[in-house]
Amino acid sequence: GHDFVQGADAEGRPVMISRYGQMDNDKVFGNTDSFLRYRMRIMEDAVAQLQFTRGAPEDLCQVHDYSGVPLLFKTSEVKNCVTAMTKVFGDHYPETKGKTIFVNFPSAFSKLFQAFSVFLPARTSKKFLIFGQSDQALLFKHLQPEAVPEALGGMLRQADAAAGAPCTMVEVRVRDTQEAVLAEVAGPASLAWDLRVCASEISYELVFVPAAGGSEVLVQASAPKIPLKAEDGVLSGVFEAPQPGALKCRFKNDKAWVSSRLCLCRARVL
Repeated sequence: GHDFVQGADAEGRPVMISRYGQMDNDKVFGNTDSFLRYRMRIMEDAVAQLQFTRGAPEDLCQVHDYSGVPLLFKTSEVKNCVTAMTKVFGDHYPETKGKTIFVNFPSAFSKLFQAFSVFLPARTSKKFLIFGQSDQALLFKHLQPEAVPEALGGMLRQADAAAGAPCTMVEVRVRDTQEAVLAEVAGPASLAWDLRVCASEISYELVFVPAAGGSEVLVQASAPKIPLKAEDGVLSGVFEAPQPGALKCRFKNDKAWVSSRLCLCRARVL
């Protein structure tokens, strides 16, 4: 359950995501041969997504999630497995590493890498990217929010009624309020909706505004002094619109003093 292949990046590359948090090193890296067989199966699943047609991508996008991983987690077993994997992949999967994205790195380290990346060759800086725990805006330049798992600050999860609808990204500056239209309907309709804050916290109001005017309907809102937090993940629900109108969300960054907040929202008619 640490690795899966799903979706494509902004250039159409198949995406292979590996999550290292809460990993049992003894079980994962205890047997080098078993580790290699497992990693090769995941790689084969990813390579199978390549089309090998003119103009189509011929390499992969790999995302490594380091949330919950201590800075120094390598043991001799880990080192041996990684060394063996590097050799096997170099021998049998040459030139498949199109882009590697490291996410949820400690902020100090990621900011340091980003600062020094300007001195790297352009080819290298495009292939290796390191993002901190609040760098979802940078991550979404390479992966659409719909393709980023919920645990990484995106909207991808199983059994989501609003899946398939495009996401709206909303940046809310300090002490500011931003409004986004999730969907508009021309008559009575069932609207499946999703919303979240990607990092830290935000206050919100989800409302339905009738097209003919009149009072708006409060669908859902964060409780006073209890903002929506990133660890809450994606909030979702279904609203029965009684008439033509628009489903809107107002995000309020009323708790922060320094940082803006990045929020996502979407809706679709069922």
